[in-house]
Amino acid sequence: MKNSQTLLEVNNLKTYFYTENGVIPSVDGISFSIKKGETVGIVGESGCGKSVTSLSILNIVSSPGKIVDGEIIFNGDDIRHYSKSQLQKIRGNKISMIFQEPLTSLNPVFTIGSQIVEAINLHQKLKRPDAKKRAIEMLEEVGIPNPNKLYYYFPHMLSGGMRQRVMVAMALSCNPELLIADEPTTALDVTIQAQVLKIMKNLSIKLNTSIMLITHDLGVIAETADKVIVMYAGRIVEQNNVFDLFKEPKHPYTKGLLNSTPKIHQEKDSLESIIGNVPSPFEMPVGCKFNPRCPFAFEKCRIKEPPIQKFEDGSEVRCWLHEKEVMNE
Repeated sequence: MKNSQTLLEVNNLKTYFYTENGVIPSVDGISFSIKKGETVGIVGESGCGKSVTSLSILNIVSSPGKIVDGEIIFNGDDIRHYSKSQLQKIRGNKISMIFQEPLTSLNPVFTIGSQIVEAINLHQKLKRPDAKKRAIEMLEEVGIPNPNKLYYYFPHMLSGGMRQRVMVAMALSCNPELLIADEPTTALDVTIQAQVLKIMKNLSIKLNTSIMLITHDLGVIAETADKVIVMYAGRIVEQNNVFDLFKEPKHPYTKGLLNSTPKIHQEKDSLESIIGNVPSPFEMPVGCKFNPRCPFAFEKCRIKEPPIQKFEDGSEVRCWLHEKEVMNE
């Protein structure tokens, strides 16, 4: 049973990149929360700000990026203003992250076991024999055969699926309260993808770990998430529980994403697509950022950007089409 207590609360987060060609508002005033034990999926096209959101939470945005505003409240504390030493105690311990490509995340010159042990020693302060035992236990937890043998393998000796399992084992070895998974299954085939997602979900239930799952794959979201956040051009355009969002999406962009996804019970010669392209960060449209691609756009959409509209059921949408519904409630 899920704890209703809020673990992470992000308020008006803004992360901008300062380039020679101008300022890019990669994350532009987003707000959301994650409860303890909850899995929240963040979905959207490439360049919408999903990954930068995750990097901002850990305060590891690389230059020329910078967090310019907002709060990142974790367990009641605003960690945005933590010192480097304070953040080091949280990263990998209270908040862990799985990156998109494990081969670039694992050090090629050290064995799998030594890298997991390093993470455990850094935060858990266990003696080396105990840390090694813990590392082997975690490798076994994520379904790796012969963990005692694989402990001594180097990253290049493993398949993509096995490397990703190692990343899950490493991320969860310190029993984090929040696991951030950035496109964790992108490079994997469908069978291995399902296995990795099942492992993450089962371990999150066992350890009561919250998951922030970043992906462009709505199938992955439907399978694993409790709540869905849809991002477009650095903004949140809709968020709702996974069942209601798939059943009755409110934002035209969310509808477009769902219509462009194949459904097992429908036979179609071709999938629908969202017209146009994601706008350039240097040439954002006036008004609603989605209006040039929206089949329902009207004059107000092209003049003024809609605010987030909140409904009594807890759902939120950034769209003028629902203005009257909110006003009448």
